[in-house]
Amino acid sequence: MPAHRFSILSLVILGACAHPRVGTGGVGVATETTGATVNERCLLSTGAAASRAPVIRIGLTEPVEPRHAPIPTNDGERLVFRHLYETPVRLDCEGKATPQLAEKWVKDDDGRRWTFRLRDGAQFWDGVPVTAQDVVFGRGGAGYTLRALETRVVTVMLAKQANEVPPILGDPGLAIVKPAPDTSWPIGTGAYWATSATTTAQEIRAQNSRGDTLVFRIAAGADARDLLDAGVDLLVTRDRALRDYAATLKDRAVVALPWDRTYVYVTPEAGGTRFDGLEQAVRAEARNPEGGFWWLDLRPCGIGGNTSSPPVNAGQRRILYARSDPTARELAGRLAALTRAVATARSNDDLTAAVAAGTDWGYIVALPRTTADPCRTARALLPEWSATITALVETRPTAIVRRGVARWALDQDGTVHLAP
Repeated sequence: MPAHRFSILSLVILGACAHPRVGTGGVGVATETTGATVNERCLLSTGAAASRAPVIRIGLTEPVEPRHAPIPTNDGERLVFRHLYETPVRLDCEGKATPQLAEKWVKDDDGRRWTFRLRDGAQFWDGVPVTAQDVVFGRGGAGYTLRALETRVVTVMLAKQANEVPPILGDPGLAIVKPAPDTSWPIGTGAYWATSATTTAQEIRAQNSRGDTLVFRIAAGADARDLLDAGVDLLVTRDRALRDYAATLKDRAVVALPWDRTYVYVTPEAGGTRFDGLEQAVRAEARNPEGGFWWLDLRPCGIGGNTSSPPVNAGQRRILYARSDPTARELAGRLAALTRAVATARSNDDLTAAVAAGTDWGYIVALPRTTADPCRTARALLPEWSATITALVETRPTAIVRRGVARWALDQDGTVHLAP
């Protein structure tokens, strides 16, 4: 498998430019406004749904930690956060930007400047209006800057021109949130909202202004077949056995989703090691990595100069992995057997801290196959020290959908969400 050695340094912020006009034609190119539309090619093939049920039940097989919002650390958080929090635009399964918090946009300066107008009536869950300053405060990254021009107008300046809406505007890192008084769920702008009062260890209830309710039922560590038997309307899983069980249920559609995750082995050891046949060592639907990895070239993020690695603990050779991820556990066990190391579980947060420290023998890290902001994702999941990164396997999930309840669509990163 391919291996790459790199380090991550500080990011470069660009300056802002002049004020363009929004939605006025002329130099800018205006786009569509918000509406209940969806790219038909992004809909899951699960049969017709004449109307949406007022209560929709979604099964989760991983724990959800509200303090991680709006940036998910596992599949369960990814599904929940996508329904609760909004980015300026949504990237559909073909990478096309569709309105979300922003309803209109124009392109100027040959695509180096994009200007967005927030939708009319945009507000946080507590009723406070969303302003352009809420969108830009504390946000920015490698190759782009944000600036509030007016109360509802935001401009994005790019280091390189873009003929289409910059994907960065659909990254979870730009989802708009503010702290909640009870320090539980950050307050978002999405149609559905949740609080500590609507959340237990087994269930999250999210409601909208029409009285519709999403009920997320959590079966972390339990038999997920119980969720299907209890009648959930959607369950996204990477377990082939659960997929096969669902195929025996006459009222369910089983839909293969895109290949969306690449598992890598991160180590301070110089050089790369080839691991073959690992797709047979996991229960998830897996394949050999196909290359084209976004993390092979992070020079636009400001990489260079630092080539040192932290000293590895001279004691036990450990390969760390996320405790809640069965595929990571299976890969860690296999690699430990091949390298005479010990596979050791950690919580997601502890694994992130351990990767940053870099004092263990190696780490199994799950990376998204596609990302709207490679620099942010690299900072969140990969070390700043010089690492050898070897791609192990790619996996894809399966959506198990109750027929006739609702329509479901896919975003570019493979996340399933309710369709209009």
